[in-house]
Amino acid sequence: MSLAKILSALSLLALTTGCVSSVVEPTLRFGVEPLVPPFESRNDKGELVGLNIELGNALCAELQKRCVWVDQDYATNVEALEARRFDVIMPMTATPARRERIDFTDNLYPLSSQLVARKGTNLQPDAQSLKGKRIGVLAGTSREAFAKARWAKSGVMIRSFQFNDQLIAALQSGEIDATLQDSIEITYALLSQPQGGAFGFAGPALKDPMLGTGVAMALRKTDSKLRDELNAALGRLRQRGEYQTITERYLPRAINDPLHYQASAEDLPFSDSVRVGDTIYLSGVLGLEANGELVKGGIRPQMVQVMENLRSALDRSGSSLSHVAKCTVILTDVKDFAGMNAEYRRYFPTDRLPARTTFAGKQLVVPGAKVELECLAVAAARD
Repeated sequence: MSLAKILSALSLLALTTGCVSSVVEPTLRFGVEPLVPPFESRNDKGELVGLNIELGNALCAELQKRCVWVDQDYATNVEALEARRFDVIMPMTATPARRERIDFTDNLYPLSSQLVARKGTNLQPDAQSLKGKRIGVLAGTSREAFAKARWAKSGVMIRSFQFNDQLIAALQSGEIDATLQDSIEITYALLSQPQGGAFGFAGPALKDPMLGTGVAMALRKTDSKLRDELNAALGRLRQRGEYQTITERYLPRAINDPLHYQASAEDLPFSDSVRVGDTIYLSGVLGLEANGELVKGGIRPQMVQVMENLRSALDRSGSSLSHVAKCTVILTDVKDFAGMNAEYRRYFPTDRLPARTTFAGKQLVVPGAKVELECLAVAAARD
């Protein structure tokens, strides 16, 4: 072979090799702080393990992408997400305040926040009972934001900790009087351990929009396509039963009851929702803020609050806006129909608009309320 032909063959090989190496495998980068078993941590070999790790890897496989796990301090993960250090925060609780800045997928699974204290202290999770007490929370969590907003102004001393082992050590030593924690996380880290025998849950689980209702994945607001892809992939995992296989290894199973009642946070004589199998019947929601006050400004601000309240009710019931099948709208003035419609439409995927009935009534139960919304949905996952 002539020198010219050899050089030509080598050039062709180099070009071919370059083309192969330039093919980039699609990846999905998750930001995670692996310090929270059984959700995300490292085993003795340094490998990532836990519920959220398994769910993330299953989602990557479903989307035919390679998972890249980026270690990230939880307290600064929103800033890191916005700086494009990774694509998704795994996990994060969706709250109204956070939704103003970032976007969220459907809930991965329910969330329960409870006060934990030494047995016999008779503490309750309210400002009056905790006045003058020292309450530990993890920095950057929805529970920290809740405790500071709802309790601190009433004389409750809030102590923030960077890591859970520091917080637990402070509780055991008496440096703090109680801690507000995720019920599964604190059960695994303390209450189920020999050293946790002197501690227990103090009072019922808390219900407040600031605490959220479930664990989701957080994304940048500009990544709505990725959000929809993740939601669709999660739905397929649930349909095939792969989701249930993963979560049942970590989450407590619900009591085998065909009816599941979601009690009203205001102790009203009806449930927020009742679930029968995979069907969820939701009570009507009004444009009321967390303090029970009606939103001011007319039909559009009220309708925005109605839809946010519906979103929260769906989350608590194990569903989402993309799983709503039927809605009934009640207006006190039919002239508000256009304004109601404009806000209503923004909350549902364009290809998943629920069936709907709208009618006008003279007055709703809350004076000044212009709209009430009642919906029927299907569960996003089995309990």
